[in-house]
Amino acid sequence: MSKDPIISVYIVNHNYGRYLEQAIDSVLKQTFKDFEIIFIDNGSEDDSRDRLEKYFKNNKIKIILQENIGLNAANNIALRFARGKYIMRLDADDYLDKNALEIMCLTLEKKKKLGLVFPDYFTVDENNNIINLIRRHDFTEVTLLDQPAHGACTMIRRDYLQIVGGYDESYHCQDGWDLWVKLIKNYGVTNINLPLFFYRQHGDNLTKNHSTILDTRAKILKKNAQISRSIKNCLAVIPIRGKKIDQTSLAMNKLGDKLVVDWTIESALKAKRVSNVIVTTPDEEIIEYIKNKYKRRVKTFKRDWQMARFGISVDQTLTDLFNNLPKNLNHFQSVCVLYIEYPFKDCKFIDMSLDTMDIFGTERVISMKPVNKFMYKHSGQSMSPVHSSFYVKQEKNEFFEESGGIYLVRRGSMLRKSHNDNRIGHVNVDEISGLDINSKFGWNLAKILVKKLI
Repeated sequence: MSKDPIISVYIVNHNYGRYLEQAIDSVLKQTFKDFEIIFIDNGSEDDSRDRLEKYFKNNKIKIILQENIGLNAANNIALRFARGKYIMRLDADDYLDKNALEIMCLTLEKKKKLGLVFPDYFTVDENNNIINLIRRHDFTEVTLLDQPAHGACTMIRRDYLQIVGGYDESYHCQDGWDLWVKLIKNYGVTNINLPLFFYRQHGDNLTKNHSTILDTRAKILKKNAQISRSIKNCLAVIPIRGKKIDQTSLAMNKLGDKLVVDWTIESALKAKRVSNVIVTTPDEEIIEYIKNKYKRRVKTFKRDWQMARFGISVDQTLTDLFNNLPKNLNHFQSVCVLYIEYPFKDCKFIDMSLDTMDIFGTERVISMKPVNKFMYKHSGQSMSPVHSSFYVKQEKNEFFEESGGIYLVRRGSMLRKSHNDNRIGHVNVDEISGLDINSKFGWNLAKILVKKLI
């Protein structure tokens, strides 16, 4: 009986026939030779199976032909067949640097407490032209583990993967997020700052479907959050200045079949982890409207107009509120400030913020969107690029902008005089949730969108 290989590389394919030979050959050409390949064709309807014929006699390759059962179900079949100490998925449209297995395996062999290791990578187009070099963080310095490894080309200790239950088949994407969240609870993770695989970007990539990704990510965070979902311990606070202080306030403007303020209130009421909703404002018209419409479901707090001025920080606003809260509302562990300027915020992002705080141990969480543009700054003499290169994209230099109007903070964090030690986490929101109606363009766009949302 032959001994088990050190590494199991498995490739899941669905209609990537034009790429699969390059993927398989990139494994066969590795400098590290103690591996097996498990190739799973997941119900391809192109010429994939014809292209596989030349590999059937290779004793390093086990080929499984099956109907399309979904990515994670296929991942679990690979896990069941795998014999290696370490396991790694390679997508059928990607390929490896020849040194990838050797370097990742050596890292895991040296550092026994690691559960997984993942490298930097190149993005390439359909014709193998390199687009960018993606540099991840230096994980010797990372303490906030909220940016997971890539789902593919991440090497994992197989027994650890089995201990955490393998792949969750209720998800159809974001397997990297799911495994990451499960593994970091008990095992170490690290990055290799060398580009060791080539990630192909083309029109068929699932990663283009942003809505599906965020929906799945929300489910993963919800499932892995430590706190019981039956415990509602977050106070949602909606601060509104009103017309008397801010003539541009849109709170009482009609947007679709309801007022602007109603959109954010209803989102807060739908959030699963919100215990109470409070609107704080000096505007008596807004207070009267909310009392009449929402009765006891939404509380109101008449804020002193001086605390509603521009320049007053959110912590000052919250401290003023807490000093006047009745005892029956004073039992909460976190506060989620929701801004009405983002009326279409999905309630799932409110819950995601709370789950993110719980899983990654942050003090604050802010809703954001990544800025996928090349940024410049004015040096005094010229406009100069912030990034060192168009070609190299470094995770540590990635830009995010606040978007979605969600600001979550632990109760104890606001009591500290210094916030230097407060770790801030984030949730990415979709384009609709991130629509800001403060500008005339944003307002007009909202009036168009609302017709599709009602």
